[in-house]
Amino acid sequence: MLRTSFMRSFFLAAVLSVASLSCSYGQQLRRDFLQELSLGVNAGANLTKVSFLHNMNDRLYELGNQSLWQGVRFGFVARYIHQNHFGLQLELNYVQAGWSEKFHENSGVAMVNDINMQDVKLGRRLEYMDIPVLAHIYFGKRRLRFIVNMGPEIRFMTKYGEMKWNIPENDVRRTAFQEGDDRFGDKYHNVDYGLTGGGGFDVRIGKLVHVLVECRYSYGFNDLYDNNKANLFQRSNNQMLGLMGSVMVPVLRFTEKKGSVSLKE
Repeated sequence: MLRTSFMRSFFLAAVLSVASLSCSYGQQLRRDFLQELSLGVNAGANLTKVSFLHNMNDRLYELGNQSLWQGVRFGFVARYIHQNHFGLQLELNYVQAGWSEKFHENSGVAMVNDINMQDVKLGRRLEYMDIPVLAHIYFGKRRLRFIVNMGPEIRFMTKYGEMKWNIPENDVRRTAFQEGDDRFGDKYHNVDYGLTGGGGFDVRIGKLVHVLVECRYSYGFNDLYDNNKANLFQRSNNQMLGLMGSVMVPVLRFTEKKGSVSLKE
């Protein structure tokens, strides 16, 4: 589909943009600048959803009102600052995603195939290994910096969780949905890619430790389910809003001059 081709092209353009920024700044490393390689860990919470868009207008009633799914995230981070106000950041994160929906109407009745679904809630948790490659931009002094991280990311699903309901397992309301609804099947895409970005603060504590607080938004380009015209959904992509904290420690500092490298303690 045109949308899929456009998203893939946009993702590739983002990857190339981060790479070109790195190369262009890397050419300026001949001046005497204290470069820094830092390693650390991060952890936080996610509010996520899967953005569904129907192909079939006559089945819109089968999709409940979505609320945000709450999950956790944690992982490892490496950051290389190689120019004033600019660096690169690579992460490997475990991320919980998913969605939650509830069937209700203001009139008090929600019907799916002649079955009353009022107040029925369902949802599914997805688990990913997430790899963002980010341009790291910062402003401020060494003690307190405002930071911006943005760039492409790719996710590999590690678990496609069971559908969660707020009704008993043998309840007739679980059979209300027509065949062909991918939300209740076992066919899904286990690779996602997209863009992520956010901002926050980097506070240095003592001589070495950096504590960072960041809010980040992620938009997935690859649909969770097939999106052909014969499928129920033309869109089913991940969206995430995360709040995370990181602790990082510089492991290497050096200045690069023409023809030599000078290490710093």
